[in-house]
Amino acid sequence: MTSRGESAPFFLARAAKRGANSYGVIRVIAAVLVIWTHSYAVVRGADAWEPLRDLTGYSLGSHAVNIFFSLSGFMVASSWARSRDVADFALARILRIMPALVCVCGAIVIVSGLFLTNVSAGEYWTVANIGPFLARSLLIFSSETTLAGVFQDNPWPGVLNLPIWTIRYEVICYVSLIIFMLALGFLKVGVVTRRLLLATILGVSCVLLLLPEMTGHNELVARLARLFFAFYLGVTAWFERDRIKLSFPWLLAIWIPLAFCLASGSLLKLPLGMVAVAYLSFWLGSFQAGRLQDAADRTDLSYGIYVWGFFLQQCLIQFFPGQGVFANAISATFLAALFAWFSWTLVERPALNLRFRLRRRGSDTTQATEMHVQGVSGRRALQPDETS
Repeated sequence: MTSRGESAPFFLARAAKRGANSYGVIRVIAAVLVIWTHSYAVVRGADAWEPLRDLTGYSLGSHAVNIFFSLSGFMVASSWARSRDVADFALARILRIMPALVCVCGAIVIVSGLFLTNVSAGEYWTVANIGPFLARSLLIFSSETTLAGVFQDNPWPGVLNLPIWTIRYEVICYVSLIIFMLALGFLKVGVVTRRLLLATILGVSCVLLLLPEMTGHNELVARLARLFFAFYLGVTAWFERDRIKLSFPWLLAIWIPLAFCLASGSLLKLPLGMVAVAYLSFWLGSFQAGRLQDAADRTDLSYGIYVWGFFLQQCLIQFFPGQGVFANAISATFLAALFAWFSWTLVERPALNLRFRLRRRGSDTTQATEMHVQGVSGRRALQPDETS
């Protein structure tokens, strides 16, 4: 990455401008880190943890998911500001998530039935087998549904697409943001009150994160607290972008206390680690990445890598049982990037373009209606003169 080349203070607002950041590169790196972490369990079994988890409380892949949610909170808050209305905002979110996920799930069903399952075609190609997988994957984003005879002999048996569980929480975050933004507008909330509300959201999430006994050790609530915290760090960063300075001294000011927490084993390492990783992502993404940045901006492979990676890892370990962790991670990354390119080119980009076509069509219809109304009003205004 290249230097920003400026001695003046650099604030997050400047990095937020289109073409002024390399956050697209950061997202791709995060997606690859998820594949790296999953390679341990794919190769060695579900109980195999990546070493970083023991030190920080989160695996490298979990930190990557936290990065996704923090950057998502930042960018989705920006998207809200650019959207015409709630429907336009919701459409953008749906078109970003669902088309690629539908294609991935459909491909998993077909490929598994043709090449992977160890049961008969009559047993596999049934509504009772395929229906629950598609319904649970696409409606509640469950990663726990299996397909008959698929990956049953793998070290991590039966798991088809683990990463999609996070999409459920991302959707919850989107809905909460809609409610939050509408409330801000409806109540005409000032800056101080808005900051208090954001601090409350972050504070409650942090408490639930640190005190799992308060949630009865409920996994859903614990995950929601963690990802809410990461997401609203990004939302807060968007609102405070004119005040957040991106600099190496500030990076050290966050990471040095984190180092003490890691050394002492304090539970504060969890929320402080998420703050530190989020700030690191915003800071690194504020540097220009040249052609790599241009490529990431033109072709966003991050989501495709994320939703394709795990299934490809499981396929590789089924066909090449002797693969090691490193070999599985590297080969799956290249394959996932290839599949992600096709996904972006054939599915994701056309779906996103559909939103803009619908927006233009809506604008053209509105303008035509206004012109028609003005024309009718004009003719009606002339009628009294014509009859007199």
